[in-house]
Amino acid sequence: MNNFQYKVLLPTSGTGSRLGEITKNLNKSLVPLNGRATICYVLDSYPEDVPIVVTLGFLGQSVKDFLEKEYPNRIFEFVWVDKYEGPGSSLGYSMLKAKENLQCPFIFHACDGVFVEPIPEPTHNWIGGYVEDWTTSKLPLKQYRTHTMKDGKMLHTNEKGGEGFDSIHVGLDGVFDYKMYWEILETIYTKDPNDAQVSDVPILDEMIKRGVEFTWVPYSVWLDTGNLDALDATTKYLATHQQERLL
Repeated sequence: MNNFQYKVLLPTSGTGSRLGEITKNLNKSLVPLNGRATICYVLDSYPEDVPIVVTLGFLGQSVKDFLEKEYPNRIFEFVWVDKYEGPGSSLGYSMLKAKENLQCPFIFHACDGVFVEPIPEPTHNWIGGYVEDWTTSKLPLKQYRTHTMKDGKMLHTNEKGGEGFDSIHVGLDGVFDYKMYWEILETIYTKDPNDAQVSDVPILDEMIKRGVEFTWVPYSVWLDTGNLDALDATTKYLATHQQERLL
């Protein structure tokens, strides 16, 4: 039984356009990884009694049906998102639709990110970052936002393609100060409802500017499935490590 009460926000409402033909008729959270849907690996990271708030949009019914069938003992709160593509759509908009379900500490977990290392509870504010050796990485690092850290705390995020950073932003955030989080997101969204780039990142930066501390949680393994190169690398990693466990 989980003693600290929190929830997990798992946004699956987007179209997964960076995966091209793979997600033409398949929600990105259901993309198969060595025989299992991506979302199954995500759920492996959380105790069964932690409520999972799932935003639904593109092919959302298929996601809902899958989760209810495969996880009858899990607690899901499904939130339908009307604008999941085109004008007015953004990650921020999808998140706002789930605001009423998340009036408590929560973890924001992008549905295309798989982690094999433990994910801490949001008993304080924290941000997950990927810390692979950049010089040998085959991932398209210019596609990702990054972090600048000092003494284990985040100073700020950086735009995509920058240099001189400490870790990659992986879309995994622990939010303890949830009231401020939602207030900031509403303010950002209201300024320009058609800004397709509204996400968790500007919220985190604004909270830091207001004096909120975010502890850095570094991950040496991050299995991204959000683009074709990363999906290929993730599939190979899982195949290799699943085989190792069998030996």
